[in-house]
Amino acid sequence: MTPGQILVVSDDAEFVRAISARWQTEKNAPDITAVSMNVRRQASPTNYSLVVVGPLHQGTELPSTPALYMESTVCAVGDLPSLASVRAKYGDWLLLPEYAGWPEALFSVAKEALRRISAEKRAREAELTYSSQQYFDVLGRSLLEARPGMFNVLTSLLGNADLILMSEESLSAGCQEQMQTIRTMALRLNEMLQRLSSLGSEMELSDWKSQLETAEKQKVKAP
Repeated sequence: MTPGQILVVSDDAEFVRAISARWQTEKNAPDITAVSMNVRRQASPTNYSLVVVGPLHQGTELPSTPALYMESTVCAVGDLPSLASVRAKYGDWLLLPEYAGWPEALFSVAKEALRRISAEKRAREAELTYSSQQYFDVLGRSLLEARPGMFNVLTSLLGNADLILMSEESLSAGCQEQMQTIRTMALRLNEMLQRLSSLGSEMELSDWKSQLETAEKQKVKAP
């Protein structure tokens, strides 16, 4: 069983006990929380992967907080007339008739639902990681492409600053200090660009190694 949080919404202690007993036989059992049908503020809808509601019989009212189910997979257990009413109101709920052996059937349904939720979560995380990596790759390559122009600007800035500082024309103490500050900052920026150049070389080397490894793997796979 894939670990995950399960909320059981029921006023029937035996119903909750039957569910808990079945899951306790599993090595990696999910956390199970039980609340009454009058759920209101007893549980947060964002904390549960699966919500089990039941047993629903004729005359049983559904829990009073519909928002509870907006972000969860919900499975309702009950008699056929009650499940038909649920289907009319919540078309995306999973429905399970309360026949002999329903805990085992519920376990199978929940197992598949939790596995799917876990797979979707991993897929979203992988997609975010890939998107983030693409973003930084593009940013890094853009900086590397702009590097020559930035070096040209810095060379001009440093050259002009040195010419002004070495000029025979006298500068006020304030202007001389400001020009020295500009020169110092330009030198620091030059050091940053040098580190960026080293990073660019490492990226190119990494790309070359990756391409080489891919080519070697393709050779091995080839008949």
